[in-house]
Amino acid sequence: MVFVEVIGSFKGFLQLRPVRLDDGFDQVNRYSVVAFCLLAGLILTFNQQLGNVIKCIGEGDTNYPVAYIEEFCWTQGLYTIKEAYNQSWPDKVPYPGIVPVKGKTCFPFGLYSGGTIGCVDEADLKPLQRVHHIWYQFVPFYFWACSVCFYIPYALFRKWCGIYDLKPIFSNLNNQVSAPEDQQRAVDNVSRWLYIRLNAYMNNPHPYTQILQKHSMFYTTIFVKVLYLTISVLCFLGTNQIFQIGSFATYGYDWLLSLPYGKDYVIMDTLFPKMVACELKAWGHTGIERETQMCVLPQNVGIQYFFCIFWFILVGVNCTNLVSLFIAAYRLTFIKHSYRRFLRQSLLREEERYFIVWERVGTSGRALLQILIHHCNAKEFEDIMEILCSLLISNLRKHQRRKSRMHDTFV
Repeated sequence: MVFVEVIGSFKGFLQLRPVRLDDGFDQVNRYSVVAFCLLAGLILTFNQQLGNVIKCIGEGDTNYPVAYIEEFCWTQGLYTIKEAYNQSWPDKVPYPGIVPVKGKTCFPFGLYSGGTIGCVDEADLKPLQRVHHIWYQFVPFYFWACSVCFYIPYALFRKWCGIYDLKPIFSNLNNQVSAPEDQQRAVDNVSRWLYIRLNAYMNNPHPYTQILQKHSMFYTTIFVKVLYLTISVLCFLGTNQIFQIGSFATYGYDWLLSLPYGKDYVIMDTLFPKMVACELKAWGHTGIERETQMCVLPQNVGIQYFFCIFWFILVGVNCTNLVSLFIAAYRLTFIKHSYRRFLRQSLLREEERYFIVWERVGTSGRALLQILIHHCNAKEFEDIMEILCSLLISNLRKHQRRKSRMHDTFV
């Protein structure tokens, strides 16, 4: 008895399944993608604030303390050399994108065939192209922004769908420790709520109800799915614009191809350099003096893997969002196919009254019934449909008789 009382005191918190009003495709966006972006943003934020984000050392003697050099390079930006990415390393360059700013003193090397290689005047050389990197400062904010963007469609869906008052009612159906009379009361409450809503869809001739409310779920669902697809595509394309060297568009694919050859670090180091250069500028005895510093970005080791995982996530959600859009449009448009699917899921016998209700309640009503299937058992759903169809068909017949009498009167 004590155990039953304890369980009963917590029955409001015990549910077999949470109430979900959007489909599984949309939940991938608002749960999986948002959770990953929040986790990545949180980890990288703590790493930037508490971790070791940069280490610099000068070429030769330097007149500035190391702390000043590191702060200056971190805030003012770092760079690599574009031409150095085409050179093999470590035999020609010490690291991808890193070469000495000034060439070594020319030495006339002798040739086996005789003669020597002449020296080239530095004035005749094309200047090396610097690629400046400052995106690493904003990576945590990037992931925070992505999490917000992928949650916006769900927030709009909640605001516009107009069915979120279902959640408390469905919560009672999900309650696994309720007494039988409480479960029956929940069935009656759901039936009354659905009757009020579906009766308006079936029997209210007002144009606003028939055009907007009756099919509001169609407009809302298609808009939200198009918005999810747009956000995922723009996020993928926008991420590709961050990098000036390499391509994020093929990052994950290139990484997979390089794994069997042990060259995955080449792909990652091109997009996320760990060794970079920094030009320190300060006032000196001769005016503005410049020093070239070599810096290490340890945080890019973690960032490269976050972006690699994010590449696969974005490719996946782009594909699923496109498929989801077509599936939703098909299910909401073709009534007979969705009706057969409805019968299979609900385990109901095929009866004419079920199809009459299914056909006349519009996309909003059909969406409500589909949601209901996933939040109650077969017996509860059959009881709800029994009550609901009886009331709706009875009221439909009354409206039809009233319209018939009005027509006969005018005729």
